[in-house]
Amino acid sequence: MTEQQINSPQQQGNDEMTGAVTLHDIIRMVIANWYWFVLSALVCLSLAYYYLASTPKIYSRTATILVKDSRKGGDLELTAFSDLAGFQNRRSVDNEVFILQSRRLMTEVVKRLDLTVSYSVRERLRRRDLYAQSPVEVTFVNDSDNQSLSMEITPLEGDKVRLTNFEDRFVTKQETRSSITAAYGDTIPTPVGQVIVRKSLYMKPEYTGVPIRVVKNSLSRTTNAYRNAVKSDVANKQASVVTISMNNSVPRRAEDILNTLISVYNEDAIDDKRRVSVTTAEFIKARLAVIGRELGDVDRDIEDIKKDNQMVDITSEAARSVSESSKYKAEGLSLENQINVAEFIRTYLNDPKNAGELIPMMASVTNQGISSQIADYNNAILRREKLMENSSDRSPVIQDLDNLLASVRRSIVASLDSHISTLIIQRDAMRKEETQANRRISTMPSQEKVILGITRQQKIKEELFLYLLNKQEETQLNYAVAESNARIIDLAYGNTLPVSPRPMLILAIALIVGLAIPFGLLYLIGMLDTTIRGRKDVEDNISAPFLGDIPYSEGGAGGDSGIVVRETGRDALSEAFRMLRSSMTFMNVSAGNEIHTILFTSSDPHAGKTFVATNLATTLAMAGKRVLLIDLDLRRHALSSQLGHGNCKTGITSYLAGTTGLDKLIAKTGFHDNLDVIYAGIQPPNPTEMLLSNKLDKMMAELRKEYDYIFIDSTPAMSVADAIITDRLSDLCIYIVREGVLDRRQLPDIERLYREKKLHNMAIVLNGTRSRRHGYGYGYGYGYGYGYGYGYGDEYKEVSYRKRIKSFFRSLSHKIKR
Repeated sequence: MTEQQINSPQQQGNDEMTGAVTLHDIIRMVIANWYWFVLSALVCLSLAYYYLASTPKIYSRTATILVKDSRKGGDLELTAFSDLAGFQNRRSVDNEVFILQSRRLMTEVVKRLDLTVSYSVRERLRRRDLYAQSPVEVTFVNDSDNQSLSMEITPLEGDKVRLTNFEDRFVTKQETRSSITAAYGDTIPTPVGQVIVRKSLYMKPEYTGVPIRVVKNSLSRTTNAYRNAVKSDVANKQASVVTISMNNSVPRRAEDILNTLISVYNEDAIDDKRRVSVTTAEFIKARLAVIGRELGDVDRDIEDIKKDNQMVDITSEAARSVSESSKYKAEGLSLENQINVAEFIRTYLNDPKNAGELIPMMASVTNQGISSQIADYNNAILRREKLMENSSDRSPVIQDLDNLLASVRRSIVASLDSHISTLIIQRDAMRKEETQANRRISTMPSQEKVILGITRQQKIKEELFLYLLNKQEETQLNYAVAESNARIIDLAYGNTLPVSPRPMLILAIALIVGLAIPFGLLYLIGMLDTTIRGRKDVEDNISAPFLGDIPYSEGGAGGDSGIVVRETGRDALSEAFRMLRSSMTFMNVSAGNEIHTILFTSSDPHAGKTFVATNLATTLAMAGKRVLLIDLDLRRHALSSQLGHGNCKTGITSYLAGTTGLDKLIAKTGFHDNLDVIYAGIQPPNPTEMLLSNKLDKMMAELRKEYDYIFIDSTPAMSVADAIITDRLSDLCIYIVREGVLDRRQLPDIERLYREKKLHNMAIVLNGTRSRRHGYGYGYGYGYGYGYGYGYGDEYKEVSYRKRIKSFFRSLSHKIKR
């Protein structure tokens, strides 16, 4: 190839650049089409004037209140249970702002001001609202909050009024055109319901014969409209001042709405506090009644326990029981001694050996009769002993005395038996009393525990009863001194000048737009159609081998995956990729060595390199070749995103960083068994340095042994250096040019890449041919120049708007150029 042949594309590009639009061309275009500028300016100014004449003037009104925010030093009012954490009253200015914008408050404002009904009259191109100045007042007899209707009322002479133009969703056309004449104050049946029309204080003679439009909107619609119009905001985050503003065509209505909203807000706050006080008072009253009954029950329980146990005081009762137990025990022991003594005497008397012996006198024998008998018996024994000194046993006196002694002895034994029985009975009675006393003593702790528990409950309930009595007084005090949550700083105020529309600004904008519209359209006509229009543009400007062209897919790019080829398909796209596969084989022969690695790049992000790479790889896989797709676009992850793995953490970046092995990188695409893919992985901070890694060369060397073809999807070559760096890995570089997207002025840059051999074994593929209406491209986020960002774009974004503009103005462009 000669030097002249090499330079010819560059020269052609320079000639095309020389033919670009200059300032002189623009001035000539404006002068030649001055009437379009004048016509456009007049039309825009007329539209602006009509807008100003027909649009009501909007005024702004603002009110300011101070919310008592507890977080910012606001006062806390007394509440009945302020000493309990669960009943503390805390307010936030942010919460109060939401309350001010609540639907409930605005509904009350609408009802108080009767904002659902509006009156207006026609004045030139606009309608004038008669808020608070309407000459008539309409009362809807069968009023419904959900009803929306309208009518026209025309005051007539002689205290008559005419009603026309009824509109409602249930009104027929015939009823709409009906006319009703009646007197003021009458109940008038109309197609929209019964109404009563009365004169107001603003009735003047000039309103006679003037139709007054009466519109009634539903309560919910009116509430939503004014609720959206009112804006509440905190003026300063360090303070609790709330600014409430509203724009409306009637300044007085805006003022009334803002002032009424503040009044309703304060009343609502006071009602809430009083409602809490009333609820608290009812609760306290109910609790006092319950606790009073419970306190009476506790008192009765204590009374019943004392009655049942016949006690006055548990302490004195315990002392008495211990004293009685000791007493009964001592008496029992005394009786036991007496029984033992009596039994001893009885045993002594029953012993024949002691027949003539004296009976021992025991001090423990308390029976006077037995003691007297024993004393008489002992005296008789002593007398007998004295008689025996002077006589014998046969003496009648001795014998009589012996008989007497035997009789007394038997009498004593009988008395002892009776005495012992009496003592045993007394002893058993003493033991029983002692047992009962001990039982009472043993039950004293349980009784004391029960009494202490009941006493404790009594004390708690007494304290709670007194506490509730105190809180009842506080609640009544809170009800009496309840105040609002906000203090009014400024009532609604504002400027007398409207805030919109602004006549001078709108007229200026209309004039600028009127001049800009024809200028922009004429400029676009001459400037937009600079893209590549076919294969001839490429072959005339680039000397690199041309592999083939890919037709534009009218049905989209194969969905989210972008795969459009079919194994048995006979469509234009499938055949085009088969032809491209064959052309690539010829490149294999011309290169002199076998091609395994193919690099895909382009000039701009809309060329479709990922689309061509994935479909060509699928075509080779369908031909029985093992193909591997590698996403080396480490900045955008175009291929990974198209296959649904844009955020995959396992990819080429993790391998180059040394965190993942090669065996874990390769993944199946799911489109064909012979087609695998390696995703980009996590976006690195240094993509260019990673692509210079020796590990990438070693990986490619290993992958060449396992796959017939390795497709590398890289970045645009004219945006960043990544494609030039990764070109060392490729045997063939396929440069994608997109018809209808790439500017023809960029073709010399592509030719320069080929001549300077910055891309190894470079070949051209034209994408998106045979269509002048639509196109697909890559959404990389860098624009017309060479900027390459880090943001993600949409793969295969439709750019048909350019085609539509060029197709619409192409014919007019030729006329202007002539």
